[in-house]
Amino acid sequence: MGYRAAALALFVTFLIFHYADRFTITSVAKQVMDDFGVDRPQLGFVFTATLLLSAFLYPLWGYFYDKYSRRLLVSLTATIWGFTSLINALSRNFTEFLVTRISTAVDDAAPPGMSSLVLDYFEPSKRATALGLLKISAPLGAILGTVLPLSIISAGLPWRYSFYITGSIGVVTGILAFLFVKDVPRGSSEPELKGLLTRDVFKVKVSDLVKLLRNRSLLLLYLYGFLGQFPWAVIAFWIVTYMQTERGMSVQSVMLTMVIWLVSMAVGNVFSGYMGDLVYKRSIRGRAVYGAIVVVLAALFLYLAMRSRNDLLFLVFGALTAFLMPQPGPQVSAIWGDVTEPELRSSAASYQSFFETIGSAFGPWLTGLLSITMGLGEAILWISVVTWLSSFVFFTLLAIRIPVDAEALRKLMRARADMLAGASL
Repeated sequence: MGYRAAALALFVTFLIFHYADRFTITSVAKQVMDDFGVDRPQLGFVFTATLLLSAFLYPLWGYFYDKYSRRLLVSLTATIWGFTSLINALSRNFTEFLVTRISTAVDDAAPPGMSSLVLDYFEPSKRATALGLLKISAPLGAILGTVLPLSIISAGLPWRYSFYITGSIGVVTGILAFLFVKDVPRGSSEPELKGLLTRDVFKVKVSDLVKLLRNRSLLLLYLYGFLGQFPWAVIAFWIVTYMQTERGMSVQSVMLTMVIWLVSMAVGNVFSGYMGDLVYKRSIRGRAVYGAIVVVLAALFLYLAMRSRNDLLFLVFGALTAFLMPQPGPQVSAIWGDVTEPELRSSAASYQSFFETIGSAFGPWLTGLLSITMGLGEAILWISVVTWLSSFVFFTLLAIRIPVDAEALRKLMRARADMLAGASL
């Protein structure tokens, strides 16, 4: 347990700075637009193009993570991230900024590999808790990615300093991952295979990847990901600009609001992980049912937040939204382990990221376009509410389907255990 906890802590630290780098662009959006003389749709296109490139690379990275050393690949992606962020900070005009920012998508592959390792470090009944802890890196990274650039701007320094800092840390974390992360046999945490694996016996083949598109539980997760991540991209990219422009909030008020919301989001991840394992012990359907409930509640509280004229109510309802927003995440990641063979889980995670990214990539750009006619706040609200309510349908269907695919996996694990036990006699 000691090493697993230490490895999880390293992953969380790694991802905090990775997400901080990604979130920094949202905090300096206004300064970038002013510096390069561009409008919202143009800057939204930068974000969309970056997401699209990372989406198309996810399946390739996922296959690599399933086939080769996850330790080496995590280290490699961190190092690439660091150098591309440093280059992005050196842009002298918008064209250079566009090209170098898009290049940062090449490395955006560490989370699926880390999630796969976590699934192999922890048994099924503890995975949602571990994954919930892993996912607190996103809100904590967002806090850092908000506070750091806004503090730099408030001090009268150029926005580029933010990327100098995060890019340098990326290189350092890549080195740390290389030195301290350990690979374990894929499937070693499965109850049926415990103590039977000392190396990777069951290995991915390219032909196996088709299974990920035939698994109905995974398909429902991919459909959820396609629409369910729209609000994440829209809110992450535009909410700071909305508070500064349409609500007229000061930089200090924006910073305080974002910190409170993001702390609430971090707590939501941990709470969701605990609840996910709790409901899993009662029913294999539990995680899907829990996901269906929280997406509806998130839509409700976002509506109340954006309709609040009082800044205090905006803060409170926004914090409740932030608490609920991340809660489907640990459930989704744990369900990969419930229905997917161990040697395919990095690919399953990468396919999930592919569909999430494709779906959400158009969110910032679409919001920028809609904001011209309906206002930025209204655009954020309706894109988020509609896609969250659609996600409720997919989680409901998943709750119906998952027992079939989960039992198929357990049957396969029992067959593998019998084969390994027979081979050792």
